[in-house]
Amino acid sequence: MNLQLEERTFLVTAASKGLGLSVAKALVDDKANVIICGRTESSLKNAVESLGNRAQYFVADVSQSVDVESLFDFIKEQTSKLDGLFVNAGGPPPGTFTEISDETWLKSVDLTLMSAVRLTRTAIPLLKESDSPSILYSTSISVKQPISNLLLSNALRPAVIGMMRTLSDEIGPEGIRVNAVCPGYIYTDRVNQLMAAAKSKGESTEENIIDKIPLGRMGTPKEFGNVCAFILSPLASYVHGALLLIDGGLYKGMM
Repeated sequence: MNLQLEERTFLVTAASKGLGLSVAKALVDDKANVIICGRTESSLKNAVESLGNRAQYFVADVSQSVDVESLFDFIKEQTSKLDGLFVNAGGPPPGTFTEISDETWLKSVDLTLMSAVRLTRTAIPLLKESDSPSILYSTSISVKQPISNLLLSNALRPAVIGMMRTLSDEIGPEGIRVNAVCPGYIYTDRVNQLMAAAKSKGESTEENIIDKIPLGRMGTPKEFGNVCAFILSPLASYVHGALLLIDGGLYKGMM
């Protein structure tokens, strides 16, 4: 399917690997230009090599406001507009309520919520220059049902959804679409780390998790990236304010 992305430019954050890289790959495969960022230059260089000449990178930690400002200074040197923004950041650390300090809470607010706030605020002027602008937030199935030992994700990711829903009213009339995706278990380093941590506590193993997924397997980064590229594309022009699960049927709720 032609997603009509040729010569459009997208910013994909936290994209040196994992889900972010899968989204950048799907966009590039449909002839879009992408700017990716991450905290580690060596990983970013490897990512850009795999993406090809339609990709550029900038070293930035999106939990830091000064890095977000520098990232957009770089973007403005490369282009006068953005056609899409994929808001992504590494997940906050696992832990239960009694284990998590105030310092960890505050760092996680910057990572999970304030990164989305700052990226969105700074991107809007560039998005307004596009004829089909779109913002897509990467959250988690934890916004639908809490996940054991992931208190910070359970508490903070729903705030991003609240912001997205509000923005759909505020900036929708300006033609900027906003949506969110909620991945379930997708094979990435992050999921492997969480499974290892759970297993060390005698909790869910990979087999236990897969038993709960109607499709009988975890998803692949490519499957996730393809869905995100579609939602960001002009072909999804009437998808706005939506919350889309990419979980193989894991979530069983009605809403």
